[in-house]
Amino acid sequence: MNDILLKLFITFLIVINGVSIFKTNKIKKHDISHSEKKLNRRTKLYKELLELYFENKEKFYRKGREYILNKIGKKFDETNVKTFQDKLNYLLIYESPEDKTEIVDKILLRNYSKKKLGKDICVPILKIYNNIDEINLDELPEKFILKCNHGSAMNIFCEDKSKFDLLKAKHTLKDWMKINYGLLRLEYQYMNIKRKVFAEQYLDKEIINYKFSCFNGNPKFVRVKAKINGSSLYNIYTTNWEKSNIELDDKKYVLSNRFKKPINLKKMIKYSKLLSSGFCYCRVDFYEVNDKLYLSEITFTPFNSYVKYKKKETELYLGKLIDISHLKKNHYL
Repeated sequence: MNDILLKLFITFLIVINGVSIFKTNKIKKHDISHSEKKLNRRTKLYKELLELYFENKEKFYRKGREYILNKIGKKFDETNVKTFQDKLNYLLIYESPEDKTEIVDKILLRNYSKKKLGKDICVPILKIYNNIDEINLDELPEKFILKCNHGSAMNIFCEDKSKFDLLKAKHTLKDWMKINYGLLRLEYQYMNIKRKVFAEQYLDKEIINYKFSCFNGNPKFVRVKAKINGSSLYNIYTTNWEKSNIELDDKKYVLSNRFKKPINLKKMIKYSKLLSSGFCYCRVDFYEVNDKLYLSEITFTPFNSYVKYKKKETELYLGKLIDISHLKKNHYL
């Protein structure tokens, strides 16, 4: 068993269960069985998953997704893959996560942008840190964002450097750096990211995000999202900027008609096609600030591959848009 992955697994157990008795820099192979009595059922499941990773990757991927789906009251049946959620979970099992790792890495995404578009259109990076203690406010502008490259929602915003609590930020970042997001969420493309922290240019406080759902390289819908005055507002449009009849079934999101057609819509569509080519499904996200276009991220597992919609017909309709007929099972094994 790979010692590095073993350490990542133990770190993951600490984060999930608060098992603070372990010291990740001193863990040895025998420590897992020695400490098993201290682990609850969930940690035992992840121990089993890690062992499967080295024995049979298909079983590893399958068991993880079945666990996630069972937890939310849904069963996965690969002989009856019809809905949007079914197909996203099928792709998590039978598409190669290694092909996606560079893309979901928030630093290396810039290389992918150059490869597919001929240029880096991501938000500029100010500094990359291999060690969190290297962060020096004197080297950064008055406004900036500190981010981890290996997961989601790991962002710390600084809008006034004179009031910024760097010690608190470093403590939070160190906790985030212990998390193997791929194991935590069972979104396998994140598992082998080399974790780093970076400072990114601050764009705007109430920024609008344009999220393009791309089906076999074709963008079909854009979910527009903005957090304004504490509320997460959204709407879903076609690429012709016509309101769709698709609505999320999530109380955290409030349907809004306040969004205007972005200046760079045609560029967003063009770039989405190029960036999503070669994949059965992905979501390509952009910002538009002062009429300038930025690539935010690309994700293959929106809402952990379980998006809830108000209408059941929506799940079936979106599922039909994903063609998995050409996908060769187990080509990553």
